[in-house]
This record gives sequence, C-alpha cells and structure tokens, in this order.
Amino acid sequence: MTYSNELESKIKDYLSSLSPQAVEALVSNLEQAKGKNNSDPHLSLILTAAVTLMRKPQTFAGGIPNGKFRRAQVQRMFFAPLNDFLIGETLPSRQEGRINRIMLDRVWNWLGRDVIPNDVKTVLDQAGDATVSDERVVALVQALRTRSVEAVEETLERSEISDKVRRQIGVELGGERGISELRDIHKIFAAERWLVPFLQSIPERINEHRLKQDHDVLRLVDKCSARFPDHVPLLAAALVERSEAPSALCTFAGRLAGDQDPKVIAGSQFASMVDVVMSEAERLQILALEHRNNNPDPVAFSQALSEYHTLVRGVERDMDLSISGRWHQRLADTKRNISGEVTRELKNAHGAIRRALQVPKFDGDGQLRIEQPAIDEAIRTLRVVTMARNASETFAVNEIGKQTRQTVEQTLEIVTRSLITDLGRLHGQEAEAQLAAVDVAIMLSEIYFGAEYAGQLRRSRQSAVAKATGKEKKNEPAPERKLVSNALERW
Repeated sequence: MTYSNELESKIKDYLSSLSPQAVEALVSNLEQAKGKNNSDPHLSLILTAAVTLMRKPQTFAGGIPNGKFRRAQVQRMFFAPLNDFLIGETLPSRQEGRINRIMLDRVWNWLGRDVIPNDVKTVLDQAGDATVSDERVVALVQALRTRSVEAVEETLERSEISDKVRRQIGVELGGERGISELRDIHKIFAAERWLVPFLQSIPERINEHRLKQDHDVLRLVDKCSARFPDHVPLLAAALVERSEAPSALCTFAGRLAGDQDPKVIAGSQFASMVDVVMSEAERLQILALEHRNNNPDPVAFSQALSEYHTLVRGVERDMDLSISGRWHQRLADTKRNISGEVTRELKNAHGAIRRALQVPKFDGDGQLRIEQPAIDEAIRTLRVVTMARNASETFAVNEIGKQTRQTVEQTLEIVTRSLITDLGRLHGQEAEAQLAAVDVAIMLSEIYFGAEYAGQLRRSRQSAVAKATGKEKKNEPAPERKLVSNALERW
C-alpha cells in the first residue's frame, strides 16, 4: 500500500540473505524503534518483512547450536495468522479485523501468566531444547494456538457475566478497546482452518483492475462470504492490506452487493468493505501527522499525504458519499484534520526556505557548519507545496496554496540568482561557503521547478565558479617571475 513492489522485493531479497541471528537482532531493534514512535517510512515495511521471514518454519533450517534463538521465535510463530491484520496506528474508531501491533505483547503476556501458563511454558521449554526437532516445535505452537482459542473463548464468556473478570482483562489489555482487539484475534485463530488457506489463495498484491473488473478474487470472496458471513469484516481487513489501490474496495463492495448505490451497499453484508477503506483514510491521516511531528526524514510527510490524497480521490471518484452520511462524515473528519496540518506547513514555507538558503559559516575549527535540519525542513515543505498544487481540493488549501506558491517561486528565483551572482566575486573560505548555499538553492529549485530549470542553474553555477577561478589566476604572478622569486629566496 505504502511502498512499491520493487522496493518490497529488494528488502525481502536482502533479508533472506542474512543469518537467522542477524534477522532476530534486526527485528529486536526495529521493534524498539517502533515502540519509541519512530516514524521512519521504511521501518514498518522492513519490520513486517523481517517478522514474516522469521515466522516461516524453514527459517530454522541449518541447525541452531542451542534453542535460544528458536525459543525467541515462539511468540512470532504463534501470532503468524495475524500477518494480514496488523497495523501500527491507533485508529479513532475501532475497525474490526485491524489489530494494533502493540496488542501482541500484551496478549502473549496475559496468556502466559493468567490464561494458559503451563501450556505456554511447555512450548517455550521444548523450543529451547536443541534436541527437539523444528517440525515438533511448529506442531507444538499450532497446538498452543488451538488451546488458546478454547481458553480465550471461555474467559470472554465469563467476562460477559462478571464485571470483575471484564475489569481484570481490561487492565491487562488496555480497556474495552483491548478486549475488542482480543475478540478479533480469537476470531481469526478460531477460523484459521479455512481462513489461512483462503488468504493463501488470493494474490499477495491485488491491483485496481482485479478489484474493479476481474472475477478471480470476486468469486473467492463471494463464495467465502456466503459460507462465513460473520467474517466479511476480516476479509475486508485482509484485502485492504493487500490492495495496491485501497479505494477500489468501494467498487468491489458494490460488485459483491450487486449494486453500486451507496445506500444498497450500506445495507448489505459487504458494508465493511467500505468501512475498512474509511479506516485506511484514518490510518493514513494519523501516519501523516506522525511523520510531520516526529520523523526527521524530509520525504515521509509528503509521501503520506500523497497516499492519502490518492485514496480520497479514488473514493470520491467511485462513490457518491453525499448520500451516505456515515462514510461521508468519517472521511470529512480526516480531511479536516489533515487540512489543518497542511495549512500550517504552507504558512511555514517561506521562512523554512529562507533559513535553508542562508550562507553557512565556519566554526572555530575551520569547519563549515551546514544546518542540515533547516535544509531538511525546506525539502519537506517544498515537497508538500508541490504535492498540494495538484491536491488543493483534497486538503482545502486553494487560497493559501496559491499565495504560498507565489512566495516560494519569488524567493527561490531571487535568492538563488543572487547567490550565484555573488559567487563569481568571492574566493577562499567565502567562496566555499557561498558554493554550499548555491548547491542547496539548486537542489531546492529542482524539487519545485524541475530538472530542466535546475540544469540551467548548474550551468550558471559553473560559469560563476570559472569566473572566480579566472580572477584568482589573474592575481597570481607570472610563472617566470615566480621562478625568479623562488631562486632569489634560496640565494
């Protein structure tokens, strides 16, 4: 959804080349970063790929000298059926089938301490025993998952008639929301016998054409929903995770319902297909805000905004939400929230660019002090300004967007030309500092105006450097005079 298939494939190929111990260490570090709200746009993709690789039974092939590594994999193997349902954000509205990754540790600890402690201990001990085969460990984990279905179902039933039990579960898992996510985990595990084969039968990546016109995935989902109508929200959550164009699920829901009328879809068993698209809009909105506030990567915020815009544009193109109050309101709420952040970014654009174009200074050690945070801020802002130019309606920034573009264009053109002009009359450290500022200005101009304009600026830069170099050469003494001078000094 967030990254190209090519990038995803390259990451998987690289991870596959690592040793199991290296993958384990990588996952541990990435999970710690995730827990610290690191919003690196590549973190979730790498973490998901690494965890998926570790969960495969063949990961253990090659013989582990002791069971320590294998024991550490038991929890991940246990939760393997949840791969298509995990997200890293807390949605404003709970969406059935979309489980926050932070729940896994909570549920595992709760199971091991309060629900089936002896069963969990037995599996961990067996996994830690190097004499026990990998196949045996896989079978034990499967049996543990089956045992957990029975135990959790019994506990949830008791929570319905006992407020004390419900409060105890809520304390361990994070209140009513945690209990709701536990129900989803239980539902997926209970359906594992048919759900996992179903997920294996559909493509890992589903393009827009497949959802809107082809019949292969449609037949599979239609057949499955007829047999298991209560599990349609789970199917929807898995499909949105695998879809290259999540908004196409709105049309897909109409095909399943037999009518593209939003009211008909809303009244059908396939309404959750549209619900999950709205949840994806909410997730992308949260992701965008996290990137702007916490991620130093200057590209992440605009990438998330672009993903959000693509989804919203697709939904509004394929479905008339004006006659569907519930979905219209959910989407409107996300647009209002994200519009405020984009507006603040646009208002900051002029100042950010001016700060990035300042000529750097030398410190006491003679090193040029490049203000990289200021440059990164300008890159982020310019990418947002450029992206918002074609998405002003989505973000409701028509007027502020137009004003910002005019200011940005004037600032970039005037300051960049001035920096290049001044470069031709400077030398030494002054020229070095000026050249650094010119290079930043050209880079920012390329982001906004494009490669052709940046190419013209680079040619002007080369001319200015040549001019400055020529002046320095003119000020040098003639070669013959230098030779005579050196000879006199020796005498």
